Amino acid sequence: MSAAEPKKAAETTSQTFSEVFDEAMRSYEKALKAGIQLQEESVNLWKELLTKLGSAEEFQAKLESMTAVAFPEARKRMEEFVETFYRMSNQTIDLFGKTLRVYQATSVTDAQRRVQDLIESSLTALLVNVHSAMNAKIITSWKELADRFGPTVK
Repeated sequence: MSAAEPKKAAETTSQTFSEVFDEAMRSYEKALKAGIQLQEESVNLWKELLTKLGSAEEFQAKLESMTAVAFPEARKRMEEFVETFYRMSNQTIDLFGKTLRVYQATSVTDAQRRVQDLIESSLTALLVNVHSAMNAKIITSWKELADRFGPTVK
């Protein structure tokens, strides 16, 4: 083993850790942006809804309708978002830990096992992130909900 090999391994390790950290930061950023977008859409929904209200009777009828349908749906969507955010956070923390444990391996076999575990966990996290991206339909659901309650029926 030459003197350059440990240095090269250290550089690769540093680069890998940097990539994992960057990916974790991107995941947090995506989750934060999704939360902000959800809040913005909520404000827009309420603003649009309140501007379309007519008389007090129409307002009461719409409010009763929303209480029965929209609020439970909104709560469900928010709970899904929070659950997804927590799951992504925990996966990111787990990946950091597994990355660090790779460098603590005491044998080649142990290192291979830890790298395999890290790769499998990374792929699982990727699958969850793709699933979360597909759940961007939350915003679409809010829009559809607003459209359903938007125009006044006379």
